[in-house]
Amino acid sequence: MRRIPPSLVIGLVMLAGLGLLLVLPVFYDLPHPQQGVLLQFEGTRLAAPPYRPGQLGYPLGSDLVGRDYLSRLVHGARTTLGLALAISLIRFAAALPAGLWAGWRRGWLAGAVQAAATGFGSLPTLVLVFIAMRGVWPLLAGSGGWMMAYVAMLGLAGAPRIAEQVRRRTEEIILMPHVEAAQAIGARPARIVWRHVLPVMRGDLLVMAPSEMAWVLMIMAQLALFGIHPGGEVQIETITGNVYTVEYMAEWGQMLGTNRAFLLQYPWLPIYPGLALGLSAATFHLLAEGLRERDLQLR
Repeated sequence: MRRIPPSLVIGLVMLAGLGLLLVLPVFYDLPHPQQGVLLQFEGTRLAAPPYRPGQLGYPLGSDLVGRDYLSRLVHGARTTLGLALAISLIRFAAALPAGLWAGWRRGWLAGAVQAAATGFGSLPTLVLVFIAMRGVWPLLAGSGGWMMAYVAMLGLAGAPRIAEQVRRRTEEIILMPHVEAAQAIGARPARIVWRHVLPVMRGDLLVMAPSEMAWVLMIMAQLALFGIHPGGEVQIETITGNVYTVEYMAEWGQMLGTNRAFLLQYPWLPIYPGLALGLSAATFHLLAEGLRERDLQLR
């Protein structure tokens, strides 16, 4: 009996935890993530936000305008993981057909995919997306256009690398006897790829999918530290006369990026979303490693 890799077990347990986090608002009545309390009585004195973790019934504290941070983190899970999933799907939607066709045809098409992967790989994705987003920022209207550009840039930036991996794997698979037999009887290329190449590649794609989710989440966290994140910001003057720039949307990257300046003053504001991003990336990384080990055992 083959032993299940420990990384796969840990990854599945952590993935189940993420799943519970996503459905928690359905079964548990959390405060509205956009509703803040600017002034509360604490004993005989008035207290203004941000409220510390454990203060006045806030388990993880509040943000600068009194919004419950636990609620914002829980609701932000849907937005952040949804964005990461959309970015990953864009990457695979662009890379998979290109890599399969380049691996099948070879020649100049394979060279083009390889050159694109080398070109995009010569610059770190963080630098590439940062420069691109700063360049298109004046052309975008509103937070909706910014978010669409954010998802598209992150998606397309990682597609050449995946296409090159798919191309190399396709070139290995088409040399297998069952593919050569299908060619010998005159099967169409599209049918061969669909019926004989993709099924063999299924294990590789199953490993690549969570691995890409991990990479996307880490890039989102890194970009947030440089002020590149989805959603908009608003300036609010509190009852104490302080003017703060706060994030509007409950999204981990935006919560990390907007509050990074308060690391020493109010450390829970950037630390909690940073931990959420890091643990989520670790979940998918462990899952990918476990699936890779499992795939090697089954071969």
